[in-house]
Amino acid sequence: MDARTYWNDFYREQKDVHNSQAPSSFLKDICGRLTKGLTLDLAMGTGTNAGFLAQNGFTVRGFDVSDVAIEIALERAKNLNVALEAKRCDLDLHVFGLMEYDSIIMMDFKPSITRYYSEMIRSLKQGGTLVVEAPMISEMKEALGKDEAFKDIYFHSNEILRELSKELRILFYNETIISGRHVVQCLALKPIDRDAQKYNLFNLAAGPNAESSRSSKQLELAEKLFSSSTKK
Repeated sequence: MDARTYWNDFYREQKDVHNSQAPSSFLKDICGRLTKGLTLDLAMGTGTNAGFLAQNGFTVRGFDVSDVAIEIALERAKNLNVALEAKRCDLDLHVFGLMEYDSIIMMDFKPSITRYYSEMIRSLKQGGTLVVEAPMISEMKEALGKDEAFKDIYFHSNEILRELSKELRILFYNETIISGRHVVQCLALKPIDRDAQKYNLFNLAAGPNAESSRSSKQLELAEKLFSSSTKK
């Protein structure tokens, strides 16, 4: 079974449960510390957190591999009377834009390839924030084969720190138990590079009008700054 089929069945079978879910308490607590603007919800699911952010002034784009989850998320946004851009997407194959997002949230999702982290960080604008909340490895109830990597949303202790701390400033990190569930929570910030600020490289978002709003020179400078920062 592939990821799309698995998660479609998962959300279809538990549609009523997902419809009644509340936003993450962690996300609600730190919402005021996030950089407002275009925010990406990776593995959005049924849009509970996306809807909450949209209600609080964020412009939200959500990706998920499940068609069923996307349908529920769009219906939720409609009921909340908020705007939500939602797209079905194979997250492992998604190509991130350069300095595109003001914030990214990654809830109950773990990248299956390590380069994903640097791609995510690359897509954050200077001063952007990244939120992670996911179950820890002790919550895994079954052994997963190589062809079931899409089910692996579980983190080892300090794994998030190892992946993020070289390029981001960790503002908050916690491994704890919430409602009997071992979880990891993290809030990180992409530091502001003085050269990026000097050359106005903060607004390189991709989109239909992107080419008219940014110069090739800006993109070249941004790529150089990103390359140099990842080598430090």
